Amino acid sequence: MLDVIIIGSGPFGISLAAHAVSNNLQYKIFGYPMDFWKNTMPQDMFIRTPHDFVSFSDAKDELTIHKFSDETGVQLVTPLPRPIFVQYASWFAEKAGITFTTELVTSVSYKKGVYKVISETGDIHQGKNVIVATGVQHYKHLPDFLRGFPEHLVSHTTGYTDFSQFKGKKVVVLGSGQSAWEAAGLLHKDGAYVELVYRRYGANYAGGVADEIELRDLGEVFYTLPTEMKKQAWGQSPGSVAHFLKPYVDGLVPETGNVQVTSVKEMGDTVELSLSDGTVRHVDHLIAATGFHINMDNSPFFKNDILSLIEREEGYTQFPKLNESFESSVPGLYFAGPLSSHSHGPTFRFILGLRKTAFTIIPAIMQKMEKSLVTN
Repeated sequence: MLDVIIIGSGPFGISLAAHAVSNNLQYKIFGYPMDFWKNTMPQDMFIRTPHDFVSFSDAKDELTIHKFSDETGVQLVTPLPRPIFVQYASWFAEKAGITFTTELVTSVSYKKGVYKVISETGDIHQGKNVIVATGVQHYKHLPDFLRGFPEHLVSHTTGYTDFSQFKGKKVVVLGSGQSAWEAAGLLHKDGAYVELVYRRYGANYAGGVADEIELRDLGEVFYTLPTEMKKQAWGQSPGSVAHFLKPYVDGLVPETGNVQVTSVKEMGDTVELSLSDGTVRHVDHLIAATGFHINMDNSPFFKNDILSLIEREEGYTQFPKLNESFESSVPGLYFAGPLSSHSHGPTFRFILGLRKTAFTIIPAIMQKMEKSLVTN
């Protein structure tokens, strides 16, 4: 019987596993390490968060990205290239002594205080606690008017490690956030004829050290704030663009703002895009930078029986209702990362929430285990 099963091998899952190792917990962490960062995002682009704020969390606060730089000689810069971030993750996991179970979880069930987790190989694992730390990969959003088109004509930004396949082709990127600007800049760099189309009047550039500190600090107090103060941060993240992307797009990529898409039609091997300003685009491909809609019901490993047991946030039933320790209404079932971001705030959609999460969940599990020993 495992003390804890961690589902997800991204930054949150890896940090939680490091804390589990330090506390001598019997654990398993499932997933392909850093797969989302390595295999679904452009590798010649950067981490949005300044490098001083991207360290994973270990129980002694030792395995920082700065120590990684000192030991490996890798130079840290802001913005930080994604491959360096992935390299740091591998270094961290090795130093922390983490052993990965490189399989996906297909089923999670719960009965009489025990979780049964089935992996893609059919192996069955039992544990007293489960932490869901799966990130956003299951929640990519395509608006209704873009669904049903073949992938060679319409796609989501997620899944591209580069855009070289679009060299010499006409491409519209639909959206006004970080992923839209990334895709547009890289498409231009790779020789595509690209245009940005969005509803805003112009780019919403944001970010910086002060913003990161404010967001990190918000995560420390959000759970205890009055509901009226929380409402300002609930819902989907507002579209914004990091300043470092400006030179990749401004003056290089045509932009059409303050418009909406009125129709999209498949025209043989092209897409016809009609806009609210009366203009029409005929392009080889449309890339939707339309983000993610977090929804627990879309997690691929939860069955209806366990979903029906999990209490939801009032008015936001896509999110589990969590206590101060990130635990759901089902004892021993914890949520880390984006699925915790309604109960605990927007900090936990980002790397900034790693430390608070790990230093809260693992001690809570330890405390319950100690109480159990005393009772027995």
